[in-house]
Amino acid sequence: AALPTPPAAAELEADPEAKYRFVAAYKAAGNELFKAGKYAWAIRTYTGAVDALSRHCYPSRERMLWDYFARVPCAQCYSNAALCAIKLADHAHAAALCEHAMECRPEDGDLTKVLLRHGQARLELGEVDAALPLLQRAADK
Repeated sequence: AALPTPPAAAELEADPEAKYRFVAAYKAAGNELFKAGKYAWAIRTYTGAVDALSRHCYPSRERMLWDYFARVPCAQCYSNAALCAIKLADHAHAAALCEHAMECRPEDGDLTKVLLRHGQARLELGEVDAALPLLQRAADK
């Protein structure tokens, strides 16, 4: 699947919603790779979605994370990338991706998924003391 082209400055000026369609299309490309079992490519696509959104549509990553409508798909991209890393048994990478997802302040079901994936990754790394609070927090959701 071809990756979407980031919206130009003039397009963003005329249609501020273009950035949300851009990240959604990028995330959809990652989802297709995931479904095809191409986990390493999916990780690159999901993380690339967040990087491209912040680089092309915001003055900084911090500004992007202030935007609720950007934070939600960014958290989902990192969480999905973490699931791919778990499937590849790259648990340290999965844990790091979950930490990036948490920077996006996920909520509700998205938060539960991140906590479960982070806990699973930490357990696989033998970090039981780090995993248990994450899994307990997920169970409390």
